[in-house]
Amino acid sequence: MISVPNYIEKLAPYVPGKPIEETQREYQLKKVIKLASNENPLGPSPRAIRAIQSVHTELHRYPDSSAFSLKTALAKKEQVQSGQIILGNGSNEVIDQIIRTYCVPGDAIATYQYSFIAYRICAQIHGVHTLEAGVDAQLSMSVDELVDLVRKNERVKVVFVAQPNNPTGQYLKKLEFEKLLKDLSLIRGGSVLIVIDHAYAEYVSAPDFVNPQSYLSTYPQLMILKTFSKVYGLAGLRVGYGVASADIIVQMEKVRQPFNINSLGMLAAEQALEDFEFVQKSVKMNALGMKFWEEKLTELEISFWKSQGNFLLAQFSKELGVLGFDVYQKCLQQGLILRPVHNYGLPHALRITIGTPEENEWAVEKFAAVCKDLRK
Repeated sequence: MISVPNYIEKLAPYVPGKPIEETQREYQLKKVIKLASNENPLGPSPRAIRAIQSVHTELHRYPDSSAFSLKTALAKKEQVQSGQIILGNGSNEVIDQIIRTYCVPGDAIATYQYSFIAYRICAQIHGVHTLEAGVDAQLSMSVDELVDLVRKNERVKVVFVAQPNNPTGQYLKKLEFEKLLKDLSLIRGGSVLIVIDHAYAEYVSAPDFVNPQSYLSTYPQLMILKTFSKVYGLAGLRVGYGVASADIIVQMEKVRQPFNINSLGMLAAEQALEDFEFVQKSVKMNALGMKFWEEKLTELEISFWKSQGNFLLAQFSKELGVLGFDVYQKCLQQGLILRPVHNYGLPHALRITIGTPEENEWAVEKFAAVCKDLRK
């Protein structure tokens, strides 16, 4: 039998949200609503759709591996040079590129407990350990604890911090964030790469949230990740990117696979960047949907954590005394797909993506019936 490294043998692969079609087949349902994968319920940017329709006859050609046009558009948006941008097949691939470039087996990454699980998975794929700083009962993150963790472990090469975090929706406030950058930059001569995952940037409304972009020139070891999978509605095309100093990007480009972004993804992403009306509509709808869910969960006496993304995390240990997976399974039977997060270490919680007003109304009705039944 062909052997694999021990860290691959023990790897638990990423589990995506359950597909609509699978749920329909499994439960013999006609109507299924998916509020599980933090997708934009409005669909893709209309400008992106029109752009894709205009080039379908050119799909026999390889894409521009340098992504000149998209990088130029992104450089303008982010106010950086195009050489400061790297593209990935979703920001997940950029996470993998980072670890492949800057870590060797036996090294470590550091992040917070309950952070985006892709950090840990990508690290383990490359034989790299994951160290986690704990959070408190409110899931708030401690800067000092993370900094101490990095300082005491010389094999830590990369720190990943999601702003805001998926699945908890939490974030570091301005002063906390600035302290994190300052303290980490002083460790081992500034050799630790600081990666800020900003996938949900457009949805943030908190006044004490700071845009990490403004710190790039001050901290050369800083990198920011973004994606077209959320507010731009292009999750199916898989386009993400990282912004950092040219010195960081030039090394990562060495490990990037050629043609890792397809032609349709590059073109759609470039057009979506200019679809300001669609982005504003998406953000506004999300804010209203978030308020709706918060009010309904309060009425149902289900506790939740406030979120700065397009999702929120509800928990059932106190109110229902059941696991989140139990609620998930019951909701599936009603045609409602939510996201269990037991693989994050949160067995009593479920993540709920904000949908359209119609989806939210229908979902709350099903969700409330399930909660009522479980309370009996």
